[in-house]
Amino acid sequence: MKKMLIINGSPRPDGVCAELIKQVTPYFAGCDIKQYDTYKMAPAPCTDCRWCEYHDGCSNPDLNIFFADFEEADYIVFFTPVYNNFFPAPLKAVIDRFQRYYSARFKRGANPPIAKHRRVGLLITSGSNSRQSADYMTSTLKQAFTVLNGEIVSRYYIPNTDSKQYTFNLVELEKFVSFLKG
Repeated sequence: MKKMLIINGSPRPDGVCAELIKQVTPYFAGCDIKQYDTYKMAPAPCTDCRWCEYHDGCSNPDLNIFFADFEEADYIVFFTPVYNNFFPAPLKAVIDRFQRYYSARFKRGANPPIAKHRRVGLLITSGSNSRQSADYMTSTLKQAFTVLNGEIVSRYYIPNTDSKQYTFNLVELEKFVSFLKG
């Protein structure tokens, strides 16, 4: 059975990201789906302690279960709003903690540091029309996944979610899912 990992970067349990998660998950009904809410995870920031340069993993065990699921996933999907032109702080902290894999590859020679290749999707919502921020966020994850043995194969950006008139396009959502599944 394929495994899907959902990483929710939004603090709102009834917000746009939550609605998108509800819309996307039925397309993956045959998958084992695990969902992580970065605000509930409350990840500690990376402190560059350099422990991972000499050991597998991280000196801080708070994300051990998450990283086990992250390494086993066939599909990884980020659902995130734009906050101050980038990822919200808890999701950014998770991304910073990917340092363990950079150290595994570049300091300890594990290439790739994660054995399984994964398909990655990114759904970005924004209260305004900040496409440039969404592009920057996408570029950041693309660069990260070149080391993390994954590929961003699908992205869906939804602007103007602060407006009562925003909509998400079901055709675009289905295209997103189709590209993600391959």
